[in-house]
Amino acid sequence: MLEIRNLNKSFGRFSIKNINLKVASKDYFILLGPSGAGKSLLLEIIAGLTKADTGTITLNGADITGKAIDKRKTGLIFQHPAIFPHLSVKDNIMFPMVGSSREARKLKSDLLAEQMGISHLLDSRTAKLSGGELQRVALARVLASEPLILLLDEPLSAVDTSMKTGLRGLLRNLNMNGLPILHVTHDYEEAIALSTSMAVIENGEIIQRGTPEEIFNKPASSFAAAFSGEHNFFKVHIKDHIIHPEGIDNIRIFGPEEIQDGKAHVMIRSRNIIISNEKPDLSTMNNFQGIVQSINPLREGFEVIIDCGVSIFARITRESVERLSLHPGKSVWACFKASSVEIIR
Repeated sequence: MLEIRNLNKSFGRFSIKNINLKVASKDYFILLGPSGAGKSLLLEIIAGLTKADTGTITLNGADITGKAIDKRKTGLIFQHPAIFPHLSVKDNIMFPMVGSSREARKLKSDLLAEQMGISHLLDSRTAKLSGGELQRVALARVLASEPLILLLDEPLSAVDTSMKTGLRGLLRNLNMNGLPILHVTHDYEEAIALSTSMAVIENGEIIQRGTPEEIFNKPASSFAAAFSGEHNFFKVHIKDHIIHPEGIDNIRIFGPEEIQDGKAHVMIRSRNIIISNEKPDLSTMNNFQGIVQSINPLREGFEVIIDCGVSIFARITRESVERLSLHPGKSVWACFKASSVEIIR
């Protein structure tokens, strides 16, 4: 198990602050965060490439905070793998096997190449390999060092879509065979396909932990909400049971009957937004007139963005777009029930 306690690091104007994280021995742990949030810096500290200012890192009970890179038993793979271009695939894989006989190194490299599906490339130079093939070589080379945990920094972002499914399967199998993985990404499908546990990092701080279902169903930040495809996420203050989005004076939202006053976030799922050409005579309570800004195709239906003083996102069917004759610039009503307002504290 990897355990990080009270980790802090200042890096110019940026810092990661009071990081506390546990990756259990069976975890495929996904760390989510926007660019510049501190994800890569945290992996570099765990791997020993960068030294923390304060805090401790333990791996399987051993304190590795001050250990040299080659003594940590961590395997780090970057978005663009650092493969030696002058060596063959076989020699790249054998590189970490210092101290073993040539025969033992060859046997191990053959087994790892077979596991990674690159046996046919063993005698090839790496310069002409695809992004997916390079990542398989990088995985084989890291596994040759027998790490206790795998650290992955956006490993699939530079890989062709056609290659991603196979690599995800490889990573999932490694984890199921007992190798814990800490993987940073901003790819929604990647996170859903692989993770058993998650955390969200923003501005150098862990702001939420939980299962994928917990984080996507009750996000604690606009990034996590948008990551799951929800954009109607607002920081608000609640007074006398009325919800007021911060910085927007002319919008008042009615929520569930029993809500406490104070600061909070609210989320209204885009599937719960009703679009109407006329002000509806419905029990929606929240009815806002606005202008259609854009209509964007989705895998299923369309996302309609309406400027009501604040942007409201709705997901509707093609039939609804046609029936309402929607187009950018058209005046419509965006409506939702009070019961659709989710309060997140």
